[in-house]
Amino acid sequence: MQKIGLLVRERIVKKVKGKVEEAQGFFFIDFNKVGAFAVNTLRNDLKDSGARVFVTKNSLFKRALQESGYQDIESFLEAETGVVFVEDKDVVKACKVLVNFAKENEGLKIKGGIISNKKIGPKDLTVMAKLPSREVLLGMAVSGLAAPLIGFANSLNQIILKFLWVVEEIKNKKVK
Repeated sequence: MQKIGLLVRERIVKKVKGKVEEAQGFFFIDFNKVGAFAVNTLRNDLKDSGARVFVTKNSLFKRALQESGYQDIESFLEAETGVVFVEDKDVVKACKVLVNFAKENEGLKIKGGIISNKKIGPKDLTVMAKLPSREVLLGMAVSGLAAPLIGFANSLNQIILKFLWVVEEIKNKKVK
C-alpha cells in the first residue's frame, strides 16, 4: 500500500510531464519577491496570451523533465521556481508578457526556458520579446512572396494599357 503523499507526487509528475509534451515551449521564472496580487495579474496576462503558470516542488519538476528527456536543467531549478507552459503556437506573445511584467515588477526574474528542445537564457528571451508577433511575421512573409508577383502583374497591366492608349490615339487621328 502506497502512501498518499507519494501518490500525489506521482500524479504531479505525470501532469507536469503531460504539460511538457503538449507545450510549444516553457520558461522558468523566480517569483520569490512578487506579491500575491501581482502573481495573479501575471497569471491572467499569461492566460490571455495562451500560456499557464505552474508551481510545484523543484524536485518534481526535475523528475518530470528528466523523464521527458530534458537534461542539464538544474541551473533553472534553484530557489522558488514557477514554470510557464506556452500552449499557444505564438511563443513570442508569452515572452513579451513575461519580459514586460519583469520590467514592472523587479521581484520577478526570468531564469530561462526551453523552446523546440533548445535551452535558452534570459537574454535570449528579452531578444525574443522584441520580435513582432506571429501574425505580423506571417504578413511580412506573405508580402515578401507576393511582391514579385504583384510587380509582374503591374508590368503586364502597363503593357496592355499602353497598347490601348496607342489604339485610342490612332482612332482619334483618323476621326479628325
